[in-house]
Amino acid sequence: MTSSQPDYSGPVEIAQDIYWIGNRTEKNFESNAYLRIFRGNGKQFNLLIDPGPSPDFNVIAGKIEEVLGADYNLDLVYLNHQDPDVCINTVYFQRHFPKLQIVTSEDTWRLVRFYGLKEKQFIATENFKTGKIKVKTGHQLRLIPTPYAHFRGACALYDEERKVLFTGDLFGGLTETADLYAEKDYWAGMKTFHQIYMPTNLALKKAVQDFRQQVGEMQIIASQHGKIIREDLIDYFMDKLEGLPVGLDLKNESRIIIENHTKAFNDILDNIEKTVDASIVSTLLDSFKSDGSFPNNFVIKNNRIYSLKVAVDAAFEMFFSELCDTLAPEQKPAVRTIIINSLADWNIATETPCPEDSDLHQENISAEDILEEGQNNPAPAKDTPLDFEKKELDNLLDDLMGD
Repeated sequence: MTSSQPDYSGPVEIAQDIYWIGNRTEKNFESNAYLRIFRGNGKQFNLLIDPGPSPDFNVIAGKIEEVLGADYNLDLVYLNHQDPDVCINTVYFQRHFPKLQIVTSEDTWRLVRFYGLKEKQFIATENFKTGKIKVKTGHQLRLIPTPYAHFRGACALYDEERKVLFTGDLFGGLTETADLYAEKDYWAGMKTFHQIYMPTNLALKKAVQDFRQQVGEMQIIASQHGKIIREDLIDYFMDKLEGLPVGLDLKNESRIIIENHTKAFNDILDNIEKTVDASIVSTLLDSFKSDGSFPNNFVIKNNRIYSLKVAVDAAFEMFFSELCDTLAPEQKPAVRTIIINSLADWNIATETPCPEDSDLHQENISAEDILEEGQNNPAPAKDTPLDFEKKELDNLLDDLMGD
């Protein structure tokens, strides 16, 4: 954990009077919950936001007690949407606090009521005609609907005083570390999460544009999954998310392109297994297995990649990122040759594999150098010899070796 990352074993004050009170399971798919304390007009008002999944209840309740004391009370729960990992703990908190009220959209309530919540204590977001919740302490919370991101009734919540935007599943993501705050490398997990769970880019684009118009001065994005985004990276992630193809958008990818990538991956695995080290393949495929908190991104059958559950560019990035982490330095030259030959054989020109590794994108490398290396370290012969024009090879190398 870096010095900029807080100790998440207890509550973390992410802004004044706003606490992260979630649990960290150190799995790929983390859930977050938040407590907002309002003080003013001689009163205190305690708001619980997206109180999380039932396995986290004891941890969340314990962290609330650390903040508010043993005799604490909760006044209101806000629910972004109806998924049990977002809101099932509302049931247990309402049992402890019989007067606890719930604010959510009508579409969300239509489903969460089946968890056993009290209908008389439900307030629809649509009832706030100004689009704002006015708390008895004098504070205001702005409601920003985000339809179909990922649920029709999803609605973000903006704290106008602290400039914190609570977004539910939007900006959530898979995580490789349990750290609380996002860095730029969080994008890979965010991208995968949204491509699987968001229905279309139109929903993302609308949500991001509405955020820009209504909450341009936000300082924190607090999603219900993954990591919290601080002010310096908000524009970075909003720009990325706004243009991301997801869900139905990905169905437009050519079946041939998907098959080519799958076959190229497996050719690389075959050649590594035969000529470098078979243990690399088993280690690599094991790294693709889900820890149970999120679906697999690759379907693995018979020790090979059978199909992809994410876009080909995301699959490409994951495959080579994990492969590079698996290789020993002395194995990289031989594997580089295998990669170049396999991608060329399947007519794939895309981003540089292992861009952080100098071994895989040396400066001033020529097509002749690569051909010579391929002759000195040949990949196993195929039914048809590798034969393409120099121009095609140069284009491929530009993609593979360029900055």
